Amino acid sequence: MMYLSAIRAQARAFLGKFIKNEQGVTAIEYAVVAAGIAVVVLAVFKAGGPVDQMLKNTFDQLKTKMQTVITGAGNSSSGS
Repeated sequence: MMYLSAIRAQARAFLGKFIKNEQGVTAIEYAVVAAGIAVVVLAVFKAGGPVDQMLKNTFDQLKTKMQTVITGAGNSSSGS
């Protein structure tokens, strides 16, 4: 009987320390925040997302301007 009381006391002490220890809770909170950030990053940077569309539009405009400059330069040099 004394042995069971000692085990019970040790179990109570362990559980009390475990409940008061907040390091595990903090680690879980950081993991949840990291998962949330990962979801947002994937949503923003995925193919067809807003950043992808913005970059495509920017490079399409640059391509059009470069083609205009090259075509204009080609026409003026051949006419001289």
